[in-house]
Amino acid sequence: MTGIAIASLITPQGMHYELSDELVLGIDLLAVVISVLALVYWVKLYRKLYKSDRRETQGWAWLSAAVLGILFFNISSIYMLFLNEPVYELINIVGRTLIAVSMTVGAYLLYSPMKKGALYRFVSVTPVAEKEGEKTSIMENVRKGHSYLVEEEKPKKAIGVFVDLVTHGSQGLYITRRYPKEVREDYNLKVTPIIWLNHEKTGEEHINPTDISELSHTIKEFIKKTGDGVVLIDGLEYLITQNEYKDILKFVQSLNDSIVVSSSRLIIPVDPFSLDAQQLHLLKRDLEVLKDGSGKVV
Repeated sequence: MTGIAIASLITPQGMHYELSDELVLGIDLLAVVISVLALVYWVKLYRKLYKSDRRETQGWAWLSAAVLGILFFNISSIYMLFLNEPVYELINIVGRTLIAVSMTVGAYLLYSPMKKGALYRFVSVTPVAEKEGEKTSIMENVRKGHSYLVEEEKPKKAIGVFVDLVTHGSQGLYITRRYPKEVREDYNLKVTPIIWLNHEKTGEEHINPTDISELSHTIKEFIKKTGDGVVLIDGLEYLITQNEYKDILKFVQSLNDSIVVSSSRLIIPVDPFSLDAQQLHLLKRDLEVLKDGSGKVV
């Protein structure tokens, strides 16, 4: 049988309405357009997402397959308008079932590793400099595209370098274990974004210290947005106590990979006595020990 079959609609009240060929075709075409836009948006979103491991990548891939499948079956529904064969209806049903399975598997892979009862979010950070100013000697020593380690019991020197940079035009992001209000008062930081490593929900911008994926994503998004940035992580020892050391080492290595191809700098102060020799050595393999203009260790 050829030609477009007349579709019909039966209301809950039992009334019977016939839908014209043109209306059904128009609805199918609209569904195709919406599906194409959804696929384009999904691809853009997927490229922006930080995927921390293979399992998470597989989860997003399954969901992407579902979005693509929806587009395929919306297109095929137009073709099926011209046919009246049960086999095509069976294919349609099976296809939509596979889409549902893809979305279920994808969601499971993404959310099953998450902690029960925990809520996940990403902190949005807007790069901004404290003050505009001329370049200083510190800017020459602390170069863009480099990650630095500062060995000190208290992070005074590292913070001093950070403050010098953000008060001379660089845009900073301060990650800290300390209460942000105290940090702002101590170093006169009025607009620099400060993220508090804290388990409790507060009015301050904070990230759970066990959520390394969120912390990494937030830092990397900041790096992408700024053309002259500096990130200070004051609290690496705290992160190590809250996570496995190997996970924190991978986190640092991943940040360094992003810093190398950016216009930002990464500064990490650490108390050398809080780590064993091997742990400190592994950090030094990926981070440069910060030195002053004369070549002396800061």
